[in-house]
Amino acid sequence: MLQISIKQKIMKSPYKAILFDLFGTLISVSKAAGDGGRYTADILDLDRKAWNQACFSEHHDILSETDPVETVRRMAHSLDPTIPLSTIRKAAEVRQIRFDTALTDIEPGIIKALERLNDRGLSLGLISNASTGEVRAWSDSPLAPLFKTAHFSCKHGVKKPEPEIYRMALAEMEINSNQALFVGDGSSNEHLGAKKCGIDSLLVTYFLDTKNKDDLKRRGLGSKGTISHIRELQSRL
Repeated sequence: MLQISIKQKIMKSPYKAILFDLFGTLISVSKAAGDGGRYTADILDLDRKAWNQACFSEHHDILSETDPVETVRRMAHSLDPTIPLSTIRKAAEVRQIRFDTALTDIEPGIIKALERLNDRGLSLGLISNASTGEVRAWSDSPLAPLFKTAHFSCKHGVKKPEPEIYRMALAEMEINSNQALFVGDGSSNEHLGAKKCGIDSLLVTYFLDTKNKDDLKRRGLGSKGTISHIRELQSRL
């Protein structure tokens, strides 16, 4: 009954725009590795879980313009300062290819869902925590023409869940918080950030491990419901 009431509320809401997260919501860098690339942690001979934690730590500068090699070096040396620079350069090269591939090789179902939202007259915005190299290929991505605005933390010096980055997007799109819906995979407490700004939000689980219920619960904090794929937005709006 709770899920039905949430759905009914969303269907009646006068949204004019949808703000999307990028990584884990519209694209999967991990999937790009599985399709032929090598995981950065494997090249560096580091534990994958430890590397992932480093990517979300203070050692990963996502608030300013950075050099991709230096970005990898800082994170790698936070875990093992003995890793040679030659290995770091190789890891950075392969990592860059994976991020570029993830941004330029978009699943057709994702593109089609976004196009349908545009056709309905909804403005689309993007809010992403990312370092410079991670979004290097944004301008070449088939996603880019579908979005009215894109806010990357490395460009604006502010990151989710800080309310300022959501408000930047709202201001550029010239809408109020109650006219926007945020959709994301729940990383970086992004739904709590949206809630602080008065923005409704939905957790999307398409690229997530849906068997990990504790993780899904944590990611969904602050959201008003869950969808398995962004194509479901068509029937929820």
